[in-house]
Amino acid sequence: MLLLFFTPGAYAQQPVITGKVTADAEAIPGVTVRVLHKTAGTLTGPDGKFSIAAAVGDTLVFNHISYSVLRFPVKNGGPLNIVLEPLSKSVSEVVVVGYATQKKATLTGSISVVKGADMLKSPQPNVSNSLTGRFSGVIANNRSGEPGYDGSAVTIRGLATTGNNDVLVVVDGVPGQIGGLERLDPNDIESISILKDASAAVYGSRAANGVMLVTTKRGKSGKPVINYSFNQGFSSPTRLPKMADAATYAQIRNEIQYYSSPTGGMNQIYSPEQIQKFRDGSDPVNYPNTNWQEATLKKVATQNQHSLSVNGGNETVHYYVSLGMLGQNGLYKNGATKYNQYNFRSNIDADITKRLKVSLYVSGREENRVFPTTGAGDIFRSIYRAYPTVLDRYPNGLPTTGIELNNPVMQATAAGGINRNPQQVFNGILKGSYAIPGVEGLSLDGYLSADKSWNFGKSFSTPYKEYTYNPATQTYDPKVVGGSGGKPSLYESQRNISLITSNIKLNYARRFGQHNVNAFVGYEQSKNVLDTFNASRINFPTPQTPELSQGGSTATDKNNSGSSYNFTRKSYFGRIAYDYQEKYLLEVQARVDGSSTFPEGKQYGFFPSVSAGWRVTQEEFFKSVKFINDLKLRGSYGTLGNDNVGLFQYFDNYSLLNQYVIDGQIYPGISLTKLANPNITWEVAQKMDLGLNAVFLNHFNLEFIYFKQKRSKILTQRNASLPQTSGIVNPYDKNNPLVPAENIGEVNSSGIEATLGYDNTTSGGFHYNVSGNMTYAKNKIVFIDEAAGIPSWQRQTGGPMNTYLLYNVLGIFRTADELNKYTHLPNAQLGDLIYEDHNGDGKINADDAVRTKYGNIPEITYGINLSGDYKGFDLSVLFAGQAHVSQYVLPESGTIGNFYSSWADNRWSPNNVNGSYPRVDERASSSVNGGRWQNNFWLNDASFLRLKNISLGYTIHANILSRAKISGLRVYANAFNLFTITKIKDYDPEGTSTSGQFYPQQRIFNLGVNVKF
Repeated sequence: MLLLFFTPGAYAQQPVITGKVTADAEAIPGVTVRVLHKTAGTLTGPDGKFSIAAAVGDTLVFNHISYSVLRFPVKNGGPLNIVLEPLSKSVSEVVVVGYATQKKATLTGSISVVKGADMLKSPQPNVSNSLTGRFSGVIANNRSGEPGYDGSAVTIRGLATTGNNDVLVVVDGVPGQIGGLERLDPNDIESISILKDASAAVYGSRAANGVMLVTTKRGKSGKPVINYSFNQGFSSPTRLPKMADAATYAQIRNEIQYYSSPTGGMNQIYSPEQIQKFRDGSDPVNYPNTNWQEATLKKVATQNQHSLSVNGGNETVHYYVSLGMLGQNGLYKNGATKYNQYNFRSNIDADITKRLKVSLYVSGREENRVFPTTGAGDIFRSIYRAYPTVLDRYPNGLPTTGIELNNPVMQATAAGGINRNPQQVFNGILKGSYAIPGVEGLSLDGYLSADKSWNFGKSFSTPYKEYTYNPATQTYDPKVVGGSGGKPSLYESQRNISLITSNIKLNYARRFGQHNVNAFVGYEQSKNVLDTFNASRINFPTPQTPELSQGGSTATDKNNSGSSYNFTRKSYFGRIAYDYQEKYLLEVQARVDGSSTFPEGKQYGFFPSVSAGWRVTQEEFFKSVKFINDLKLRGSYGTLGNDNVGLFQYFDNYSLLNQYVIDGQIYPGISLTKLANPNITWEVAQKMDLGLNAVFLNHFNLEFIYFKQKRSKILTQRNASLPQTSGIVNPYDKNNPLVPAENIGEVNSSGIEATLGYDNTTSGGFHYNVSGNMTYAKNKIVFIDEAAGIPSWQRQTGGPMNTYLLYNVLGIFRTADELNKYTHLPNAQLGDLIYEDHNGDGKINADDAVRTKYGNIPEITYGINLSGDYKGFDLSVLFAGQAHVSQYVLPESGTIGNFYSSWADNRWSPNNVNGSYPRVDERASSSVNGGRWQNNFWLNDASFLRLKNISLGYTIHANILSRAKISGLRVYANAFNLFTITKIKDYDPEGTSTSGQFYPQQRIFNLGVNVKF
């Protein structure tokens, strides 16, 4: 339809100029055509043609969001052929926003987008691990590599609350869809949008921590396209600590004994001859040198992934159907750890009539997790603690007792039983939309979604034997470990969750000449239901019957428990977006949220936001600036909420903890364990953003953002100002205060984001892209309840969250003069750490500990993305890094465990007074140089630069494959976490264990093929 707008009488006597607008030989509809310095104008029709009242000598201006502005002087009255040059793809891109889609050029909020195709370049099947480094504002730290639990902790712009910082995940429009993000098949994902600022206010009381919008793939018109992909991966730890060998550890044991009893000399436990036997391996049975990592772990574990999809459609029906399978094996030799996933998806869109459209999205998956009954943290604790002076197995194959009857070689296997944890997830969405007749641009849409998950756990712990060798009798004495009291035990759990969500929305989208209006109002409600059941049984007579009914029959052999809850939400929300010539942009949105999490009368909250933008390059006065293709200034401000808190805190909590005897009978007694908070409400986040987006010199794109947030009404305990002497305490659990949490906390955060990219294609056909992004996000605690009298340098208030309270180390005592020079602890010795007397009172005590500058969430994150393609070859490289981040790790060492070689080889000792580490001690956790006086010697700078992902592929031309009926074939190789540059030597810098005992992150090498029919 061709639209013509003009001022009455203005061009009554002027001729009409006609023409056609194209780009790359294709007609371009919707181009604004007007006469320079006149307000009248028109739009090109579907065929790209236009007509406008103008005269020879006039200048026509052609304007479209996806193309560079063109001025064309009219020299004759003949039909004009106008060719526009495309702008950067980032300007014309349509992105998913809350409850709608929008042109990127008209966005007024801070929204980052990653395409599913980009995430597929990573061999990491956990989607959350593919986000790191790809865009600004998103901080994703991978804390573990254990199959089934290897996801990243994701925050948007860092920490903003002392409470829950989880991001709201919305899948295909359903907020908080059960199953979440991590285990979605990356092959099914079309795109992910991240709402970082007040643009998320349309999600109201769940939006304060940011919102992640996941859109899955849909069918396209055309014949069926079959796509099959397979990849085979090989994973290994990014980093494992090198441990002290047997000879070194034997010498350390001598030193520990010497420090306790100096008169006994330096060889009180092991003689020099024995230490030499550990060193030279001359008697490997009695003087072994065991590498427990090599004994327990494989060098390489495997993973593989299959994906098969079919998509297509005609004028009325589109479909996308997929099946997927994923398998991951653990690192343990003969290990029990496995993760297998099976998933399906069916997305169908149908035009029932010209006005009525219906969609049905159905997906599900089975997640099968299998583990040994000993958890990964305990297995790696045994690996690092086990003495190198003890064999893992005797020459006859019998396992030793390891350390304290914990032999990781056996713990990692199924010898002690199996812990099975399968989970099934189902998601179904029925959507509909109807274009209301009689009012152009008015439509109604909505959906009904049903989500369900079933999580069943079954851990059957069976006893097995480890052995100690008795030299006197030359026999191997068995020790029974595992199970309960030497017999099998069983624990089962069931956790079922359901979510029903319904939504209806009235939309209005209309262009009035140069004015464009897009608005909607909607209603949404949801109901969550959770049911849990737990049961256990001990004293099984045999490991052959792992069923609850087969365990011990006495009352003390059995136990069970259960719980359930449900809560509901009701929401009213809306948005109105206006733009004039896609030049002046304004958007207002609001949501009223109600939740049963809060008491009656306080259940509803109002969350508004406003944002505006100005595309400066659309102004006439800016047309002379040729080197800037697009420039937009924007800002937003709004109020958002965070209701992710414990449920029903407005009730007094009672527990059956006491027992009473009446007439010889035992009766349970009800005890008050938590007082109610009748005023509980959600956290409030006031967010402000100022941003600049630019495309310049045709190939560069730039984004710069300054953001600021004030988080108030954070739910936190008022326990510091209520000492136990007040009597207001929970007598049954000192870690769970009797007084309720209150909305009294406040945190401020602010920072900047910046992204700069360059995209170009050479005359020879080589296309390449270079981009970099950086985020600086800092937070400050404004108020939490801290006890009176805390020294200013120890207070959390005024500093960032997640910091450590540690003593500042000035060095190591190496001489008697230094002992006399510095204030020190009583009985301090040479080789001890020198602690700073921070308050200068002449003694070292609790007042001298200080707050660290950073915690283990980085203040600075950045990414560098390089990609290119040429004649079928494609290459992408992603670097990711972090800075202003610290991690405290004190290995569990001494007589209770082995030492990192970094400590063992560089320790202070009477024979190595220049050692860079303190002297060794009985237990690092209670040593004056370790856990007794926690100090920043063990605080590491966790900054790093990591080659996060690299992918190289080759696509074989379709004409070569046509005889085989193959329309496309791509073979590729990629790698994940290939190398890391960091100051940390002993563990991966993304780890969070303060003892370093965790399943390590994975380096993955992958080979794959993608075939399209």
